[in-house]
Amino acid sequence: RELELVEGTVSVVIYQNEDNGYTILKLDVRDEEVTVVGTMPGVAPGEYLSVRGRWTRHPTYGVQLKAQVVERRLPQGLKEIFHYLSSGAVKGIGKATARLVIEEFGEEALTVIEDDPDQLTKIRGISPKRARQIGEAFRQQMGTRRLVEFLTEHQLPLELAALLHRAYGDVALEVVRANPYLLVGEEFGVDFAQADALALSLGVETEDPQRLEAGLLFELAHNLNNGHTFLPYHKLVEATGVLLEAPGSLLEESLDALIQRGEAQREEISG
Repeated sequence: RELELVEGTVSVVIYQNEDNGYTILKLDVRDEEVTVVGTMPGVAPGEYLSVRGRWTRHPTYGVQLKAQVVERRLPQGLKEIFHYLSSGAVKGIGKATARLVIEEFGEEALTVIEDDPDQLTKIRGISPKRARQIGEAFRQQMGTRRLVEFLTEHQLPLELAALLHRAYGDVALEVVRANPYLLVGEEFGVDFAQADALALSLGVETEDPQRLEAGLLFELAHNLNNGHTFLPYHKLVEATGVLLEAPGSLLEESLDALIQRGEAQREEISG
């Protein structure tokens, strides 16, 4: 069955789990309210969502759209921006302040908050310290949003957003871009093939040492998890060569580098 597409503005967030981003919200779709459930980290009232999903019936809450793909855009136009700011979505701005911010900056309000929060001191009652705190809170939110957009674009589970943010804070997206292979492993549980496809799509070369080392460590960990206590050197190089379609000579160089850095251990057994 094809996924249904529903588009509208978030009118209220009923529930949001900060650990995994699971959210229940009401979406205003052409003057009708629709309940949407799914992983939507950091979504706030006033945002415009395009949701693809399937209709389900909850015994208590009735008909809901179970979101599978969510695209977000920042509020646009004075009405949406005011709704977003007055909902408390940006820490440090309530309804009264939201009105003053809109009166002062109009449709540029969100740009000012993110890029030049010091301008907020033009508003009576906002001290330089509070202006900086508001800017910081909003930039954090934008970091989460961009991380979610990145995960959506590369078909990675949105649950990763909360895990990555907990591990790396505001620089999570930069960290993943710098080394997509860190997604492999117990903490994030992304399949090696998926992380490898992401790395290649971000411009990592097929014979990049980062890719070769990640492949060797994955192959080693995979075998250790399957009950082996070690792998013969050449067998490890051979298996990784098949996995990455990479030449053995380069893999030996990478493995020696890992051994030198102490990320893998080499011992001679029975000669």
